[in-house]
Amino acid sequence: MQIAEQTARIQTKTRKIEDLAAKTGMARRLQTMPGIGPLTTLAVEAFAPPMEGFRYGRDFSAWLGLVPRQSATCGKERLGRIAKAGQADIRRMLIVGAMSRLN
Repeated sequence: MQIAEQTARIQTKTRKIEDLAAKTGMARRLQTMPGIGPLTTLAVEAFAPPMEGFRYGRDFSAWLGLVPRQSATCGKERLGRIAKAGQADIRRMLIVGAMSRLN
């Protein structure tokens, strides 16, 4: 009984998210990419600064924290692991979406 009620609530909220994502142009365009769904598009639209502020896709990935950590000694630059110092929620959603496409 409780499982059926919770399932109905989840389905209602999922439909609301899908309807909201279908109304905005940016969300519709983002959903054309494999692994990007309505929830991810709404999160990008809600939390990310305007895309016009980023010159390149790499700038957006740096804002998310998907760039290697840099350290320089004596003028020699070394790239390390991913810094993970950015917008963690959107980054996590994009990584989960990308991993779902691999299977």
